[in-house]
This record gives sequence, structure tokens and C-alpha cells, in this order.
Amino acid sequence: MTGLLNDVMHDRADHLDPPLVDLEAITRDGDRRVRRRRTALLGGVAAASVVLVAGSALLGAGRGSAPDADRADVADGTSSAPVALSWVEGSTLRRVGSPDVDLGVEVRAWVWVGEDIVLTDDDHRVLLWTGDALDVIGRTAPAAPDDPEIVSDASFAAWVDEEGRVRRYDVRDAEVVTAPDLPGRRARVTAIDGAQVYAADTAGVYAWQPASPDSYRTISEDPRQVVIDAEGGTLLVADGGRRARVSGPGGDLTITTDSFANLAPDGRHLVSETDDQGVLLDTTTGARVPLDTGYAWALPYQWLDSDSVAVLAFSGTSSGIEEDQPHLLSCAVSTGACGPGQALPARFQLPLGVSFTE
Repeated sequence: MTGLLNDVMHDRADHLDPPLVDLEAITRDGDRRVRRRRTALLGGVAAASVVLVAGSALLGAGRGSAPDADRADVADGTSSAPVALSWVEGSTLRRVGSPDVDLGVEVRAWVWVGEDIVLTDDDHRVLLWTGDALDVIGRTAPAAPDDPEIVSDASFAAWVDEEGRVRRYDVRDAEVVTAPDLPGRRARVTAIDGAQVYAADTAGVYAWQPASPDSYRTISEDPRQVVIDAEGGTLLVADGGRRARVSGPGGDLTITTDSFANLAPDGRHLVSETDDQGVLLDTTTGARVPLDTGYAWALPYQWLDSDSVAVLAFSGTSSGIEEDQPHLLSCAVSTGACGPGQALPARFQLPLGVSFTE
């Protein structure tokens, strides 16, 4: 997750001028390019302590019917442990349909790891919350505002420690494994796929498998590239410009993106942001999948399972903004139907491993 959501949260709190933009959508295998006309952003909108929709999208102005209530929502990258839409407000974990929980510390950034939570605080401690205990499991180096401080998948979490070393933690056995030194400077963890960690520094892009803790594989020596996401062997690699390529069992797909993109757990869909619009794409065809959010501006940002995506939305209609309060909702990819929105407070942290406080 990169600067898009930071923009949404705080970079333009006073107003958002309406850009004149066109969405350059998907290019299939580098040959097929589809251009879509973008609706002008609604300008002059302020949010109390958060930034308005620097990267939100008109995904559909429909009624917003409820998705299948029997479908289990699973946190992004995990294979068990149903988790509802969730956010943190200060030290309080809030989950739709579940009681609030005091995590015991002001949360800087956080991610789900199965039923547990790995989080960072203002002292850059990495902590594990297991429901009945809060334990320090490491420290993280200060991250750039656009970079994740922690990433997670299945039972694993990874971060860069205060000495610039990549570390991976397994909640099943509480084991911390440290990667060998990378050749460049300013190491950062960008994605994790099961046990395999993806990192980048000033010298290139790397994959590290802690089963072989003393070695890593160089993916690219181009420091402009970065593995934005990885799921089940499918890689999403950005080139440092506005292009990214999805490569995996389903084939190759080239997209235009402004650095934010998130693959579904099965790699068959992704959410992305381009030119101030969020889109949901089928990675096998490049087709855009519409969602009936019921909101004028909405950004799919996290996969709950292979068919469910969490959406950050702002109120409004095509004729103007009615209110600027952010909302969370979930949508089913297979039907496009979305549940009711849950209003958010002025300040909140989403389970993306990125801090929205700077």
C-alpha cells in the first residue's frame, strides 16, 4: 500500500481541486489498450481531520444491495479465521459485528495475521496481539510515508528492523528469522507470499525464503522496480513509472497504476488505482469489474477473501457531495453487490501495515 491511501487520509485536508484527467486503463500483454473517460473529481471538498478522496473512484452509483450474508470474510492473505471489516481508532480495535477491544497501546500501523494482530507503535516497537496478551516481538526501522512498516500473509509477518535487516515472524511457533544483508541501502519489505518475503533496496529487488535463511534471490537489479504484491506465485511488479505487470499461472497482464495495487488471494483479480480512480480488474482478461457500492467515490483497498473486497468510500452523488464522512463496506466480486456502509471516525488506521499519521 503506497501514497494513494496516505493522500486519502491526510495530504489534502483542505480541498481537492478537480483535475482534468483520463483513465488509461488496462493494456493486455502490452498490445491492447482501453481508454475510459474519467468523471471529473468533485472539488472543493474538505474532511475534518482526514484527507478527502485523492484516490477514490466512481465504481457505480447503484443502490448498494447486501452481499451474501453466509460468505465468510477472511483477512487479506490468510487462509482461516473469519475477520469482519475492521479498523483501529487510537488503541481501540473496532470490528463490524463484534465488540470493541482495547489493544493496550496507541497503534501506528497494523495487519491481521490469522486471528492475531501484528502492529507497530510510536516507539517503532513491533507487537503481537493474540486476544489476551500483547508481546513485543521486534523493532522496525522508520519507514517512508508511502511504504508499509509491516506486511503479512497466512501466519507470517515481516518488517525491516532498526539495523536495516529483513525479519520474518511466524505466529505459529513465535520464530523470528533474519535475512542476510542486502547489497544496497534503505531496505524495505514490500510484499509477502506465504513464507516468502519480497524486499527492495537501492540496488534491486529480491525474494527471500527463510527456509534458506542465508541466501536470497535477485529478481531485478533495477532499483526502480518493486514487487507490489504476490499471491500464490503470481507477482505484481511495478517498473518505477506508471506501469506494472501481473505474471503468474493465469498469464501476463500489464496495467497502468499509480503504485497501489492488491492481488486477490487466488491472484485472479486485483484492485488498483490510476489517475485518481480505483478499479477492480480480472487478471486473466484485463476486464474491469463494476461494483454497486452506492457511493459516488469508493476505493477497493483490501481482499477479505477471493470473492470479497473491502472498500473505503465517501458519501456523495454524481451531482455533488452530500457529506464528507468516510465509510467502510464489503463487496462481492462475483455479483458486484455491496453491503451497507459503516461510518468511520475522523482518524483511523486500516489493517494495511501503513501508518496514516505522518
